[in-house]
Amino acid sequence: MARRTAPLTATEIKAAKPKERAYKLFDGGGLYLLVAKSGGKLWYLKYRFNGKEKKIALGAYPTVSLSDARKKREEFKKMIAEGIDPSEERKAQKEQIKIEEVKKTNTFYTISQKWLESYKDQVSENYHTRLGRALKNYIYPTIKEKPIDEVTRLEIIAILEELKAKGLHETARRTVTLLNKVFKYAVTHEYTPHNIIADIETKEIIGKKVKRHYPTLTKPKEIKGLLLAIDDYTGDYFTKMALKMLPYVFVRSYNIRHMEWEEIDFKAKEWQIPAAKMKTKEPFTLPLPHQVITLLKEVRENSLSTKYVFPSFRSDGKPLSDNTLISALRRMGYTKEDFVPHSFRAMFSTIAHEYANRKDGHDKSEKVIEACLAHKERNKIKEAYNRAEYKEPMRELVQWYADWLDGVKNG
Repeated sequence: MARRTAPLTATEIKAAKPKERAYKLFDGGGLYLLVAKSGGKLWYLKYRFNGKEKKIALGAYPTVSLSDARKKREEFKKMIAEGIDPSEERKAQKEQIKIEEVKKTNTFYTISQKWLESYKDQVSENYHTRLGRALKNYIYPTIKEKPIDEVTRLEIIAILEELKAKGLHETARRTVTLLNKVFKYAVTHEYTPHNIIADIETKEIIGKKVKRHYPTLTKPKEIKGLLLAIDDYTGDYFTKMALKMLPYVFVRSYNIRHMEWEEIDFKAKEWQIPAAKMKTKEPFTLPLPHQVITLLKEVRENSLSTKYVFPSFRSDGKPLSDNTLISALRRMGYTKEDFVPHSFRAMFSTIAHEYANRKDGHDKSEKVIEACLAHKERNKIKEAYNRAEYKEPMRELVQWYADWLDGVKNG
């Protein structure tokens, strides 16, 4: 006949004192209290599962009382009878808790910022800044602190529909592209199992994309009016000089605002724009006509800034702000439907193409025109070749255009 273990009592447990070696007090059914040499008392349950003897800790006495330990024993014995190993179940629960904790740290904000940092070397500094601003303005207000793998399609659709309701259709499209990049990054690094953006039919939500063309001026009379208006501008000196130079160099607003003295080679008459400032992520050298060299020399004589050619009127340690040139054009009477800083590029492209191979024009090809605009050649070998081949034709075309502008302005 099997020996029966007498159940423990609360008094017996409380009175148990430490000895030179740890010892056990058995309650029956595999439950025992281990009294350590230090005096600590720990509950354990010894059991067999799939023919192997195992044990599991139930907690420390008196936090876990005798009654509590017996309840846990019965719960675990029931699990064993159902074919569940209590030790493995506990491990699974702990792992799940870890997963949940990780999910709490893998918020959309955290992962999108990791992506943004990784994307830094692939785009221009200006574009990278705009991406960060777009995340902050359009996406974070809705899903910033939500675990990225819990973001739903309906939440994304709500963001897009809100932008559409405000008439910001193009912004909504850019937001979709941005979200798609973030989720692709998240899937690649296993922060989420699926790119939910791929399941959203954006055309149904935002509508069909309408190709946008920047407004510009192409008639000599209109261009003359613009150039004279710039000459008559009475605002900040550096803003005026940037506007006077922009027609001759027809670069993006960011480039003219962030132009630095160290980028100008007065001897070679070139502007060497580093890759970080270019949309193409490739360094670009733009030949400068003598009109621009003259303007730069004047600015240098009147400037205290050692870095930026066109410093902010608020601080010479910073360049002209994003809205400065736009505001100046508005003061001159040009609305956003009439003309924007980017329109100088469209103006050059239109005139250069229109006057190609004309007696009163120039003899440069379309590829030279595109090279002046720093439009990227898809073929890398051709791109490298074109840079060398087109250097002098670009210089000639840039000078022709500068002379053409002067001729239009002076009548």
